[in-house]
Amino acid sequence: VDRVVLEARLAGLLHDIGHAPFSHTGEAILFPVGKRHEQYSEDILLSPELGISTVLDSLQDKWGVTKERVAQILSEKSGTYEVGFVRELISSVWDVDKMDYLLRDSLYCGVRYGLYDLDRIVDTITLFGGNRDGVLRLGIEHGGIHAIEGFILARYFMFTQVSFHAVRRAYDLILTDFISELLQESSKTCRYPEDLEEYLEWTDWKVLAELPKRMDGNSKNLAWRLATRQHPKPVYETGDHADSIVVENAMTDLPDKIDSEFPGVMIWQDRATDHPERFRLESWPIQLRNGSWRALNSLSRALAGLEEIRQFRVYADVRGDDALEKKLQDFCRSQNF
Repeated sequence: VDRVVLEARLAGLLHDIGHAPFSHTGEAILFPVGKRHEQYSEDILLSPELGISTVLDSLQDKWGVTKERVAQILSEKSGTYEVGFVRELISSVWDVDKMDYLLRDSLYCGVRYGLYDLDRIVDTITLFGGNRDGVLRLGIEHGGIHAIEGFILARYFMFTQVSFHAVRRAYDLILTDFISELLQESSKTCRYPEDLEEYLEWTDWKVLAELPKRMDGNSKNLAWRLATRQHPKPVYETGDHADSIVVENAMTDLPDKIDSEFPGVMIWQDRATDHPERFRLESWPIQLRNGSWRALNSLSRALAGLEEIRQFRVYADVRGDDALEKKLQDFCRSQNF
């Protein structure tokens, strides 16, 4: 038990060491094909050259902990970790990371969307053994069903109101382009390097240090826009739960139509389903008072109408031209998708 607790703590501490600058910014575009920050975390943890593996292996004699066992919690590629619910605690729809950042982001953003009853969840969390593989998973006692509903709604509202906020995403998009420029100059490619030591050199500070060097008010380049907070403006936006066909049609047709009607205006597209922290509703096992188990979605009236966020936006570089911004918005609204 002591070994599992230590491995879980180490996995929690190390699971995000593979993050690129500014967390998830540009992850879907700038990472090598088929790679995410979790794979970088695993590679960094296992690499004998970077020192973390040596520290972990030093715990083997006393605790039985190895880098391979910790890596198994982080990724199924490293093998099967026999205590299944530990992996859920580190990476799942209700992992401790999400439970932490909802409350933390609410505090530092000055909003209340991410608040939920963490203490009640901790009090009512239990283990579910009804899986086909026989591995114990996380479940919730019936008394905690409202706390879990509150947690899910907190995730939903924080995604729509903070993570996918139009202005916040505008800066993600131009920051991604700026990092892409830096990567291109550094290695003739727009993707992060595969080499771990080189990858770890790409930090928030490395990117931020380039802004004052490269900003040009005459051309109003990306560095200038980031440094002076002049972001592109949303000119087209669907609802939170747009029909997937509408989104696909808009993504396919709208860029060409804008280019034809407004030549030379730079645009960006953004959709919620591409966001790494997108909201998705998944089933949760609930233990009833008689000891039987039911799925949360069959019990909860509060969550019955909740759906995946499928919002889609188009941003345009209107460069402070309010008239152009309105023309673009009117044009986009006139299109029938």
